[in-house]
Amino acid sequence: MYYVTFNDLVNDIRQNISKVPHDVDFIIGIERSGMIVASIISEYLNVPLVGLESFIKGCEPTGGDRLSLVNSKHTNKVLVIDDTYNSGKAMTDAKKKLEGYDYDFIYLVAYLEGIGSMFIDIYLRDLRQYTNHPPYIVLYEWNIMNHYSFYTQHFMFDMDGVLCLDPPDENNTEEYDNYIKNAIPLFIPKVNIGKIVTYRLSKYAAITENWLKEQGIRYEQLIMFQGDSVKERYYSGISPEYMKGTLYKNDPDSILFIESDDWQAMNIHQISGKPVLCISTNKLYQKLT
Repeated sequence: MYYVTFNDLVNDIRQNISKVPHDVDFIIGIERSGMIVASIISEYLNVPLVGLESFIKGCEPTGGDRLSLVNSKHTNKVLVIDDTYNSGKAMTDAKKKLEGYDYDFIYLVAYLEGIGSMFIDIYLRDLRQYTNHPPYIVLYEWNIMNHYSFYTQHFMFDMDGVLCLDPPDENNTEEYDNYIKNAIPLFIPKVNIGKIVTYRLSKYAAITENWLKEQGIRYEQLIMFQGDSVKERYYSGISPEYMKGTLYKNDPDSILFIESDDWQAMNIHQISGKPVLCISTNKLYQKLT
């Protein structure tokens, strides 16, 4: 499993900026995630930027040196950018939409995943050593909650600190009860996910299920600590990382656990021997092969 963060993206762009043509008139970003890459590159080159759909609708590129100020060095070159290339569908669709425009379009992606690159001119990093050798997969920080439905159905999620903000002290029962009924959302997946594994007491199952429904979170199963009191859970001797790590280890269908606490993430990984992503530190714990 290979995890690409926003920080990795910025570093990869900066380290490979020599591959990017510097004499383009403006940049078109393919919405949505392609706009992230396009925006960073447009800042480095100080050239105008526009989204693909906005450009099709007639919107002018903005930012950087305005087009009206660069007529003397007009090149007719336009950089079209997306974040990744796999099947080539996004680039193919972009090319079709740009047919008929009188520009020399240059197609660039930050990360090459697919087996071929016939639809692009430039890529900054080749990740095919991961994507072409199962069971390796590549995940990106900016869309891990919105894409990969094939994979996310096999992800386990922590509840507090991942899907919602950590609640107040459980010992203050009234404050705790009031909070989890209207918990503040954090990272809400837009695709189907696997199991939610939480150290919350099972007596809060109805409240938790109702909150998940209100947020539109589609999940396979909610697993909670089977107990009715904090005292009962304390004397059980079962720590949150042991509970989560053991369940994760014994579930052959789960390939990634997303945890909020770094200490727990490290221990869940040690117990299970499987990849764990700590969403608060953006660190992926996994065995190196």
